[in-house]
Amino acid sequence: MTRPLSYEEALPLILSAVSVLPSESLPVRQSLGRVLAENLGAPRSMPDLPRSAVDGFAVQASHGPVFQVVMEVRAGILPQGVLAPGQAAAIMTGAVLPEGADCLVMVEDCQIEGQTLTTPGNLKAGDLINPVGDEITAGDIFVESGTLIGPSVFPALFCAGITEVSVHRTPRVGILVSGDEVREIEDGPAPGQVFNTNRYIIESVCTGLGVEIIETCMVVDDEQQTRRQLKDLEARCDVIITSGGVSKGRYDHLGSILRGDGYDLLLQGTAIKPGRPLHVARGESGTTIFGMPGYPSALLTNAFLYLVPALKKAAGRSDFQTRWLPAILQDPQRGRPGKTYFNRVKLVQGEMGIMALDPGSQMSSHFLNFARCTGLVRMPCIGPIPQHTGAFTLEAGTIVDAIDFGWELA
Repeated sequence: MTRPLSYEEALPLILSAVSVLPSESLPVRQSLGRVLAENLGAPRSMPDLPRSAVDGFAVQASHGPVFQVVMEVRAGILPQGVLAPGQAAAIMTGAVLPEGADCLVMVEDCQIEGQTLTTPGNLKAGDLINPVGDEITAGDIFVESGTLIGPSVFPALFCAGITEVSVHRTPRVGILVSGDEVREIEDGPAPGQVFNTNRYIIESVCTGLGVEIIETCMVVDDEQQTRRQLKDLEARCDVIITSGGVSKGRYDHLGSILRGDGYDLLLQGTAIKPGRPLHVARGESGTTIFGMPGYPSALLTNAFLYLVPALKKAAGRSDFQTRWLPAILQDPQRGRPGKTYFNRVKLVQGEMGIMALDPGSQMSSHFLNFARCTGLVRMPCIGPIPQHTGAFTLEAGTIVDAIDFGWELA
């Protein structure tokens, strides 16, 4: 039997099997949320001409302190004429420096009577001027390949005058939820049934990452129907995320399908809790399939440990690796040797750093307290697998690694 892999073994194995999707060219106006497939250099120097950093007066520093104001220069309009020694131009912030001037003086530092301007002493050439290329020189890289075009990068592309960008194609995702017991909320409750929670975990994660969901479907616990639906999704998706059916029960068909012919099984179980039954496989067409457990708490844990970095890599992001944060336990946390526990927590900023608050139950079969959680903390793996059954406790004040859900989806 294939042994369950540790988190540290499983994640690199999964990521090594995920290919970065090819690129396509898009108008910059359509690029928000996509990932750059090439380095972008500045088309021109910024500023392209020397500009005023303030509202004030443009003068020649060596002449001072008294000047005659002979012109006005507004932003967006090139100056007309050349300043002679002893002459000054009233100039606005961002306006082009007129020829003959080498210094700027702020309005509030000057006295003006009619057209006569008196400036303070000790003027120096270059004062309050933004020279050509002060921000960037033409051709210099200002945003690198693999960068998400988010709310800071997107307007910077317009500032640089970029009209078209090369971006990676967005991963196409299919969702397959299995189980006779699963029903939608519109159907109302029924004895022994559960509402379809896992679909909306997956949709929330994909939407947060800007990933395109091609289709979401449900199947009952029938092997042939499950196999047909899986093959149909494979033909159209880069990634398929399934829910349920990967344990060893009589009706857990997805696990047996992925362990059978036609699939390259990369991973069959992990030594973590919750989320041990995870399967990851590659289909014949190259589609990556995440066979997730049926418990929502286990699926959500696996989604942030494995699915999120995999989708980021497929989308071409260079920052796809999980960003672990140091957090301080506010409450004791319990685990058992032989597995790495990923406990749900609420992360809050405290005086000493990020604090991890225990929401209560950590049972895999419980999920509602995830509504109060914003992350996970990693509990240590102590002892070999599968020996030892004694529990261990990490006391309040212990520093642990934490995942922040919001940060991982940023």
